[in-house]
Amino acid sequence: MVNINSYTGLPYNFRTRNCWHHVRAVRAEAGLETPEFNVISPRGINQAFDDGHAATKGLVQVFTPQNFDAVLMGCRTGGRIVWHAGVYYNGLVSHCAMYARQVRLEPLIDLKQTYSEIEFWR
Repeated sequence: MVNINSYTGLPYNFRTRNCWHHVRAVRAEAGLETPEFNVISPRGINQAFDDGHAATKGLVQVFTPQNFDAVLMGCRTGGRIVWHAGVYYNGLVSHCAMYARQVRLEPLIDLKQTYSEIEFWR
């Protein structure tokens, strides 16, 4: 059984634990496969999320989340959407918070104040 709290506080580092690394690790522990996106910069990960909407690599968008669904969170900046990702769990999202330099577990309702686009993928 996955303890979502065990990830909270882990250090954020783009090369070793960025938001998609985190999603893949949590979902793997829950026995779920998650596609890999090879990126080397934050700009590249955003492009991977944009590209992933067209080629989902097996993920399916859903509108009602279940535990361990991937959550894509988008913020409109300069005419484009800047994407971030986390994992849904009982109304919370576990994600790498760059501002805190660590993994945080935050209520989805609070994240909706920052991110105008919220998508769930299974």
